[in-house]
Amino acid sequence: MANISILFSISAIAASCGTVMVYLFARPVGEAITVAFTAMCTMIFIHFMLTRSQEKSAVSDAVNRLEERIAVIDDDVGNLEGRLTGVEHNIPRRTREEIDPLFAEVEVIGSLVKQMAEAMADMETRIEDQGIAIEDQRTKQAQFQPQPAQRLASPQAVKEPSVDLASQAAAAFASAAGQPMAASQPMAAVHEPFAETRAPEMKRPAAPRMHHPNAALAEEIRASIEAGRVDLYLQPIVTLPQRRVRYYEALTRLRKANGDTLEPIEFLQEADRTGQMPAIDNILLFRSLQILKRLATRNREAGLFCNLSPSTLMDENFFPGFLEFVRANDTYSDLLIFEFSQADVAVMSAIEYESLAALAELGFRFSVDRITDLRMDFRALADRGFRFAKLHASRLLLHEDDLAKSNIHPADFGSLLQRYGIELIVDHVESEGAVLELLEMDIRCAQGFLFSPPRPVRADVLQGAPNPRSLKKEAS
Repeated sequence: MANISILFSISAIAASCGTVMVYLFARPVGEAITVAFTAMCTMIFIHFMLTRSQEKSAVSDAVNRLEERIAVIDDDVGNLEGRLTGVEHNIPRRTREEIDPLFAEVEVIGSLVKQMAEAMADMETRIEDQGIAIEDQRTKQAQFQPQPAQRLASPQAVKEPSVDLASQAAAAFASAAGQPMAASQPMAAVHEPFAETRAPEMKRPAAPRMHHPNAALAEEIRASIEAGRVDLYLQPIVTLPQRRVRYYEALTRLRKANGDTLEPIEFLQEADRTGQMPAIDNILLFRSLQILKRLATRNREAGLFCNLSPSTLMDENFFPGFLEFVRANDTYSDLLIFEFSQADVAVMSAIEYESLAALAELGFRFSVDRITDLRMDFRALADRGFRFAKLHASRLLLHEDDLAKSNIHPADFGSLLQRYGIELIVDHVESEGAVLELLEMDIRCAQGFLFSPPRPVRADVLQGAPNPRSLKKEAS
């Protein structure tokens, strides 16, 4: 419609030009028609060129907008491809990370059920054996029951046979110890209750020969080490709030010959005094590496805290072999953390620090536990390779008594350690309320009976543990 109007206008203008030339300038009609037609063609050509230029500009703008849209689509497609690639790689990894802890927990539950079944079977066997022994003892007592005249004898007459019987039992015990004899023989079952009742008389003559009040404990520790009765327990350290196992702490227990367990609080001081801690630490290190190798086969990245005594770092016989052993297994340096108490770290000398430096050069990290003084120079510890610190939950949550012993509020202690590159682990957590308070303080690692008590490691995992005697010979 617009083009028709324009053509009509051009025709009117050309006719007007011809009319003006005829009537105003008195030009011939033929010449006026020629001029009018020429003017009309010129205006039509100009209009056509302008219209085409506008159309070309509009097409160019449309093409530019289309190219921009195509570029945006290409970017979106590239981002989508990147996300799809990330999903393809991340979903299997996340699935594995979520399933592996479940498999591990199922395996732990299975091992606990197996241990419980074995313990119940062992308990039933012991109860049956004790019942048989008691019946045999009653039968013997009924056969050899003293007459009334013997019952009226003087105390001295009764006491002397008791002493003779005790000496005879001691001689029988010594002879039995020197000869191989099965534990299930009937004679041993009959004499076991008697030996227990006469234990004080048997041990009494040896008392004057003890030069130290803990000599019996020292001998018990030595016997447990040489007999291989050094048990390894593991307690998990979990992340909060997920409660996913991130680390384990290796704990040592000694078993007496009678099956009783010696806790670390009972034997550590005496073992350190008698120089037996290096042997215990060597066994603990060997078994800790066995645990790490077992975890590595399951694609687990859980680290292991291994407690060490400063006497091991100073022992000239044990530490060179100790260092050579960890150097041969330095592939686990990022998973094995050596732990020392704050009291031991505070009194370390240049010799211990040199030993720590040798371990740090191999990539091993350290932890300080049983913290009681928050004013310690933790920056210096960080420079020496300490990357973890353990604080008792009661000292962090019930901090009224500690405010006067520190330059920082205990609730801010974790933030202070983070500045030095040290991670705070709160141990002895035993209630859900404590977990809530730890989360408010932004504590991300915790340990305690609330999550799991220390569990013994199965014997099949620790097969091939070193003999302490051979360790001593190799070190010497």
